[in-house]
This record gives sequence, structure tokens and C-alpha cells, in this order.
Amino acid sequence: MFRFEADQSVRVEELTDDTIIAIANAESKQAVIITSRAKRRLLEYYRRLGKPKRFAPHVFSAGLALMILNSNFRVDEIVIDIEYPGYETEIIDLLKKHFSRLLVYFSVIGKKSPAHFVAYGVHKGKIKPDFSVGFDEILAVINKK
Repeated sequence: MFRFEADQSVRVEELTDDTIIAIANAESKQAVIITSRAKRRLLEYYRRLGKPKRFAPHVFSAGLALMILNSNFRVDEIVIDIEYPGYETEIIDLLKKHFSRLLVYFSVIGKKSPAHFVAYGVHKGKIKPDFSVGFDEILAVINKK
């Protein structure tokens, strides 16, 4: 299957805990951790730019892009849980920098989604994450031209 769902556990703007972003479908799953330390540094970076409101949607989409880039999955379509209303275009634009043919949809995916199960499972320590990303990796994805 080439269609995946995406969800997060612990929102990016919650700086005291790591954020887990997961993509999954019935056959495959992957999860990435964005450390709380990296999130605090990224927020400071966005504050210096004068764009603190864009911090969370940009970091979320960069984490999603890194996960797809580091996976062995062929992702043709992705359904993203509605996390940042009003920033859908920016999320799509960042993803399209790396995956020009990716079809991106937004929907309420719910607690029965395989992506929710993976993200929450990693957050609770029941599932191991595939990898962790930090400040430099996120910033490189965000700043790619």
C-alpha cells in the first residue's frame, strides 16, 4: 500500500516532552522522535526570525519529511491528522520541496488510525521509535530551497 496516515503524539509546541511523529498503514509503520531540546532551540530560531507562530507547523512537516526520506516506503499519498488548522498550505509546500508528486490530504484520522497507534505507542514506551532527529536535521529540511 502506498497510502499512509500521519499523526503525532505530544504536539510540537509542548516543549517539555519529545514529540513523536508517525506514519503508518495496515502493512508498514515508522516513527521519529523530535527531542524537546531540539524543539526549544528551533523555537528560539523562529523567535529570532520573528515568525514564532510558524514554528510548530514547520517543525511538524520537517519531521514528517525526514521520516519519509529515511524510510524504505513508497509513499504516494499521505493523510495528515488536522493538527495545525490554517497552516495546511505551508505544510504541503514544505513536503512538496522534497516530494513533488506526493498527494497530501488533511482529515481527522482518529484513535483507530494505525498512525495514532504507533505515535501513542512510542510515547508510552510500548513501541520503539525508528530514529530521532535534532535541530540541524530539522533546520536543513526547513531551509531546503
